Amino acid sequence: MNDEQGSTGPELRRPDPGLRARRRESGSCVLPGPASPPPVADSFVPDAIPAPAMTAASVSAAAPATGTSTDGSAEPGVGGGTGGRTRDSSDASVMRSTGSMAVANLASRITGFVRMILILTVLGPAVASAFNTANTLPNMITELVLGSVLTAMFMPLLAKAAQEDADGGVSFIRRLLTVTSALALGATVLAVACAPLLTELNLGDGEVNTDLATAFAFLLLPQIFFYGVFSVMLAVLNYNGVFRPGAWAPVWNNVVAIATLALFAVVGSGIDPAAPVNLLSGPILLLGLGTTLGVVVQAAVLVPALRRAGVDLRPQWGLDPRIKQFGGHALAGVTYVLISQVGLVMTNRIGAAADEAAIAIYQTYWLLLQVPYGIIGVTLLTAINPRLADNGVAGRNDAVVRDISLGTRLSLFGLLPIIAFMTAFGPTIATGLFRYGNFDADSARVLGLTVAAGAFTLVPYAIVLLQQRVFYAREDYWTPTVMILAITVVRVILSLLVPAVADERSHVVIGLALANGLGWVVGAVAGYVLLRSKLGSLRGRETLRSAAWTLGASVAGALVALAVDTVLPMDALTDAVGSIGYVLRAGVAGVLTLTVTGLVLSRSRLPELDSITPVLRGLMGRLRR
Repeated sequence: MNDEQGSTGPELRRPDPGLRARRRESGSCVLPGPASPPPVADSFVPDAIPAPAMTAASVSAAAPATGTSTDGSAEPGVGGGTGGRTRDSSDASVMRSTGSMAVANLASRITGFVRMILILTVLGPAVASAFNTANTLPNMITELVLGSVLTAMFMPLLAKAAQEDADGGVSFIRRLLTVTSALALGATVLAVACAPLLTELNLGDGEVNTDLATAFAFLLLPQIFFYGVFSVMLAVLNYNGVFRPGAWAPVWNNVVAIATLALFAVVGSGIDPAAPVNLLSGPILLLGLGTTLGVVVQAAVLVPALRRAGVDLRPQWGLDPRIKQFGGHALAGVTYVLISQVGLVMTNRIGAAADEAAIAIYQTYWLLLQVPYGIIGVTLLTAINPRLADNGVAGRNDAVVRDISLGTRLSLFGLLPIIAFMTAFGPTIATGLFRYGNFDADSARVLGLTVAAGAFTLVPYAIVLLQQRVFYAREDYWTPTVMILAITVVRVILSLLVPAVADERSHVVIGLALANGLGWVVGAVAGYVLLRSKLGSLRGRETLRSAAWTLGASVAGALVALAVDTVLPMDALTDAVGSIGYVLRAGVAGVLTLTVTGLVLSRSRLPELDSITPVLRGLMGRLRR
């Protein structure tokens, strides 16, 4: 196994090269006969006693080439892979990958925090709103053309190519990379040409400087090409069980962006949001080109990992029949993203019409939510997605249901305590992290209230994205589109009502966060009903028991933290040392919330405790190193 996979477990069996000319059976990647399905245990607990290391020679001598062990039982843990590779799909491998990615995602979220703090404090809310609007456009277009939705839909295609093609899917990957790179390049050219239209569409005639946002957009929209290429390369690496480089790539992006903002703070003369805009002025060029360079670096760091994984990056023109067939499925993905972007555009327009700081505040609130989701939700989803693809393509519904149940329970177990903390201490968190420089106390208070009102969104958001991957693994591409339509309709209707009920214009953003969260609740309920109709029982009783214990423990933890915060002289601390005092205050509250929550949950005997404990031990070990 490659170093990128982060495994210290047994080496995986390599196939006999002579087998590569044979057609592979369904469910097999490197064997002439059917391989065993991945394990379907209810937890991802690593094996208590690791198996001894095995070489290719020792395996071939000990077991027949049919994919069975010497005792005739199915081999555990052999999953998909391309080009003659095997991927360990065992529970232990998934959890090893999860622990490794958690460290990278933690670093990514921390550097993302620093980046956002610098954007707000160096640029100020008004310029930050224009900059963030422009910087969101490349992500919007990439998602529409070739984003995470379509790359998630690629996973079953990669599984089929690895199982069916004589070369293990090597040629298919070359064609896929070539076609998607050309598509991303065309989208980039078109988007740059339409930059003024895109910013006008997002901002309307509101309080944010549209000309400034347009100037930034011309420099930031070239990111589309590199985001698109990155998405496909990441999907290929993940399918082959190589997670670490993709998890660390955003960290490099953030590092470059932080360096750009630091340089701007040192040598820049600042940007007046009310002054005429000059695209070629030094400050605008520095921010735009430096930020785009970060995305270039993010894509470039995957190239060495792909080469080590044996992926041929040379262009190969021509459409594979499966890519042609995928066109109809891709329409579902494009429709999904288009509908979701309608919700984002409406949020931007309503926020920009209310207050010049609203967009910067809303996007910062969303970044705060992405910290715990990135560490817990994204990590789990990335690790489990290849196994879902294998099980879904092979029609192993029982295994899919087990993965749904476990993914949902682990998401609740990890996210609910953080939601309770954010809801109780939103203003404290926002003031401690962001009340610096040009970001004043009033803006920090509104941001904190937005965090408190919208923190609950984490749970339905994580559940919907897990459900989406399940549908894609079963090659059902239109059901997630129906779900996002329901989410967006609820979100837009409620968002349109917000300005009429908000007590202040600056509080409109709080209502927008609440509307967004309620939309995702509707989506999660709809997804559960639809999956139950297709798969039968989803083990909902286990999920409800886990949710009840975790929610009760989290609320208890937050209440204890609030009581301690009230009794101790925390106001005197913050009055004496300012924003740093709020950091300390939030830190004490966070530790108390998680400690009390953990103590209560330790009495629950939930199976998630057995799953999460080895990961936490591994994570602490990596952090100590």
